[in-house]
Amino acid sequence: MNKNKQAGMNSLLLLFVLASLGFFLTCFFKIGPAYLDNHYIVEALQSLAEDHPDDLAQLSKETIRQELSKFYTINNVRGEAAKALNVERRQDKTIISVAYETRIPFIANTDVVVKFNNVLDSSRPDECCSVSEKESAKK
Repeated sequence: MNKNKQAGMNSLLLLFVLASLGFFLTCFFKIGPAYLDNHYIVEALQSLAEDHPDDLAQLSKETIRQELSKFYTINNVRGEAAKALNVERRQDKTIISVAYETRIPFIANTDVVVKFNNVLDSSRPDECCSVSEKESAKK
């Protein structure tokens, strides 16, 4: 007599699958909002470049801060990201950067540090928020 024995998932494997799923859900819900905030910051810089195609290099730092602040308020960007604005004027261009770190309490006494560096160059507004290796090496 040949019995086809069909084995299912045992309790140890089920426990492993549930623990793995719990870990990945914890990662998603803890770290995800930091990446969502950064996504809105990139959108704010792109919106600034689109709204001021000709006069981006001539905007004052206060005007840039106000424009970005409006976008942050609408999209509920909070924390260090909203404060980390640097405007650097050069001869032929203006470089607007939002570079910051976020520390996220993860599990027990373990923190996750996430670092973002978004740059808008007025001479190349179509390449918004991409940091080249040369630019990051200068800082």
